[in-house]
Amino acid sequence: MAVAGLMAVGLATPAAAAEPDPTKTYVVDCQGELDYKPKEIVFACGDGGVYFGKIKWRKWNMNEAVGRGILYYNTCEPNCGAGNVLKYKKVRIELGGVASGPGMGTMVNTFSSLTGTFGPDAGPAMAESATWALDNPIGDE
Repeated sequence: MAVAGLMAVGLATPAAAAEPDPTKTYVVDCQGELDYKPKEIVFACGDGGVYFGKIKWRKWNMNEAVGRGILYYNTCEPNCGAGNVLKYKKVRIELGGVASGPGMGTMVNTFSSLTGTFGPDAGPAMAESATWALDNPIGDE
């Protein structure tokens, strides 16, 4: 099962702030909440079967963010409840593709893509890297 086709993203941590800072760039979670420098980014919002965790950010600005974390990936074989969770450690995480627009009473900047670089022999489907779209809309307040 290749993880590169996953599109939804979410976070398991609480929202960053009630009113976003227009000078910062955020990640949008499954509930449409904003998070700044999240420690987890969840891609399988329904069951949490695919996510980056234990993220430590080395760089975070309005245009990009770079850090390291662990990719947790449920194989869902024979089913998701009984699947094995694979861990890919020391994954380089890059956020980019900043999108800006009105939301929550101000201008909001959000990252629209995440690229994980695993190295030559450690990634899902044996890929050196994979890119996911971060495409959840901002929730209503």
